[in-house]
Amino acid sequence: MSESILDKVMDSQKNQERANFDPSEMLTLLFKVLTSKEEDVLRRRHGLSGTRKQTLEAIGTLYDVTRERIRQIESAAIRKIKSHPQFHPTVKPARHTIVLVLREEGAGIMEQELLLRKLLNFTPRTDENIKSLLFLLEHLIDEVELVNASEHLKRGWKLTTTSLELVHELLECLKEIVATAERPVSMQELWDQFTKHEVGSHHASRMDSDILASHVTLSRKLGRNPFGEFGLSEWGEIIPKRMNDKIYLILKRAGKPMHFHEIADQINKAKFDQRNAYPPTVHNELILNDRYVLVGRGVYALSEWGYRPGVVADVIADLLRDHPEGVTREQITEHVLKQRFVKKNTIYLALTNHDQFEKRGKVFVLRSEKS
Repeated sequence: MSESILDKVMDSQKNQERANFDPSEMLTLLFKVLTSKEEDVLRRRHGLSGTRKQTLEAIGTLYDVTRERIRQIESAAIRKIKSHPQFHPTVKPARHTIVLVLREEGAGIMEQELLLRKLLNFTPRTDENIKSLLFLLEHLIDEVELVNASEHLKRGWKLTTTSLELVHELLECLKEIVATAERPVSMQELWDQFTKHEVGSHHASRMDSDILASHVTLSRKLGRNPFGEFGLSEWGEIIPKRMNDKIYLILKRAGKPMHFHEIADQINKAKFDQRNAYPPTVHNELILNDRYVLVGRGVYALSEWGYRPGVVADVIADLLRDHPEGVTREQITEHVLKQRFVKKNTIYLALTNHDQFEKRGKVFVLRSEKS
């Protein structure tokens, strides 16, 4: 019972702090201890007044001082803020909220854009709030530190107590899992394999699937496609860069043939990137690539589904070649309708080509295979 009461008190405190989470207003209060010049330098330097960030040199020119002097003013202003008696009470809601989000939703580390997105759930998503949040992270919250972008990691933030070495170890574990699968995997499969892995099993108790997904977001070597599948970022099915990759992923996800107009529409809805897909472009790619088979008027399927290229007569010929003893019209019709979106009359018409097909009693055979 006491634990339940304590949990309620802690939840209430957390909710109150998140309700008071207003980065831009917080900086306005903190900047009251500064001179007008100090505040202006900070706002210009970090783009905190609705304008773009200005360089030390540009601000120095404005005040007719050296860039080094502007750097000194900036550093002194930040120290002045942090040494003021009201600093800790003022910044407390932000500190607790940021630390809790990192700890509870990222196991102590998170890619910058994901962290900002989560924090902006508690306050209006404005440019001013975004820049204010970055200023807080960079200069006023001592419990967090920057994770520089590298070959393996995107830019992010972590608690000072979080081990980067451990993060790299966990990401290597995830890379090994998807590389072994040799295909995109679902969140459930990734989590199941993680908990069974030699490395993952030691850390699964302090993580969950959402934290695992957060780690993937931080990695440059791993990725997640719009359909919630995980894999190596170099895979076209995870981060599709070419039109061919996007078409393939849409068709594979649909699991059925689609018209090229619908494929283009689904590519745009998936928002793989900022580029729009246009039906003529999609159609050209479908025509030129043997991964796709035309199965109806403008309708395409994946060849890996067993669809064979060619017109209706080619499909019939392939079937009869596999069955030299002959096949009935009904069996031919059933087979072709699984391969092509056509009317039955189109199939019957193709069978009237006596140069290619011959009817022997109730079955059809290839004329070239006539005994």
